Amino acid sequence: MGFFKNLKKTYELGQEVSEGWDPGQQARDGMQRMQEANELMARQTETMKLATEGDDAVATIASVQQGSAMVNYQPTVMIELSVAREGLPPYPATATQVVPQVQLAMLEPGRSVCVKVARDDPQTVWVDLSRPAPAS
Repeated sequence: MGFFKNLKKTYELGQEVSEGWDPGQQARDGMQRMQEANELMARQTETMKLATEGDDAVATIASVQQGSAMVNYQPTVMIELSVAREGLPPYPATATQVVPQVQLAMLEPGRSVCVKVARDDPQTVWVDLSRPAPAS
């Protein structure tokens, strides 16, 4: 008799769990997360192109904020910068990029960093934490 009692209890628990389950909503949420991941990967591809083809500049970090996405357990961060390009006055820009956790401590406000700037859009910036910024 105990077996059937346990079977009934398992059935009731299953009914409770599936009460708020909406497979359609689960599929829509999954599709949205997949679209966000695809957009993030497209941005990463653009970033890598910028890292190899962008113009060198120096910037000062104004603020850093962690983003919501993680790529291979590495956080995305939004870095507010004041970019100084040769022959131009400093201007504000924001870089959103994946930063390895071991380099997060390098992103402190007031610190100078090397950046790459897109030739066609000066607001598109990539922070190069692999190179030390030149002394001012």
